Amino acid sequence: MNREWFNAMSSFFNYRHLGFIACLLMLFANNAQAQKFCVFDVLGVQGPFYGTMLEYSTIARKWGVTLELKPYTNEEKAVEDFNAGVCDLISTTGIRARDFNLFSSSIEAIGGINNDAQMKSVIETISRPEAAKLMMQDGYEVAGVLPIGGVYLFLNDRSINSVDKIKGKKIAILAHDLVQLRLAKRLGFQALAADIDDFALKFNQGTADILPAPAIAYMPLELFKGVGNKGLVLKMPISYLSLQVVLRSDKFPANYGQKSRTYFNSMFDSLLKPTRQAEQEILYFFPAPDGEYDNYQALLRDARISMAQEGIYDTKMMSLLKKVRCKNQSNRAECTDGKE
Repeated sequence: MNREWFNAMSSFFNYRHLGFIACLLMLFANNAQAQKFCVFDVLGVQGPFYGTMLEYSTIARKWGVTLELKPYTNEEKAVEDFNAGVCDLISTTGIRARDFNLFSSSIEAIGGINNDAQMKSVIETISRPEAAKLMMQDGYEVAGVLPIGGVYLFLNDRSINSVDKIKGKKIAILAHDLVQLRLAKRLGFQALAADIDDFALKFNQGTADILPAPAIAYMPLELFKGVGNKGLVLKMPISYLSLQVVLRSDKFPANYGQKSRTYFNSMFDSLLKPTRQAEQEILYFFPAPDGEYDNYQALLRDARISMAQEGIYDTKMMSLLKKVRCKNQSNRAECTDGKE
């Protein structure tokens, strides 16, 4: 009896031992197969974008993909590492996504989108399976486009209240953004090139009169200091920003990108909540003066058409944006003049 019991227990522990080894092998295998994810968020692991990607990584496990997040507060460094193969996918702004997909990045075209509803409609359209081919370019695939919100002009002086008066004013722009450089030239600004570290500082210290920025930058970058009591934020988006998830196609299952785009599209309203809250925090948030809205829109459109002709914007995306703008405002002149 004792010998039989001893043999049974030995066998049991051997199986337990083998099971333990098998678990370790599975763990190591999962770690070896984990896809590295460069996640850009100015606030690092405490930021909303990082939190969104953390939730996304949980969903990705259901699709058979393990994501290992690597946070970055410097977007340029994140892109450099992605290009160097340190990461298999990246979350980056549409500005930087230009290098990987011209179609998806052109969603940020100057004056291309006028409100949240239009942004939602465009993201929904490009997230459909029918648009999958347009989301792939040169071995990269855009696996999601997330809304950041409108870009507004922050002004340090309310007397800058017309198209004519903005000409010649100093505007802080990101040196790496070709679109901002072109826009400054087209609108007659004096461009002050800056990097992400002193972009807001130039405005807050009064070196720049104008700063283009999304509402979510208002509190973190303390842009209220630049606006002060004499300035305002022009309540008219000159473009809409996006965060885009880009992956290396050969590192992921064939249908992963489509599942990912569908997921992010379904999260649109939830993802935009921080932006809507940030807009509520802006103290001096005023629309363009009577008669000036159309003047601004005409300037933005001229700049957009010019940049599309230069190849800075994708013409297919320009057609889609126009279709969305004209859907509920078919009486707009642009809807019938055939220029876009």
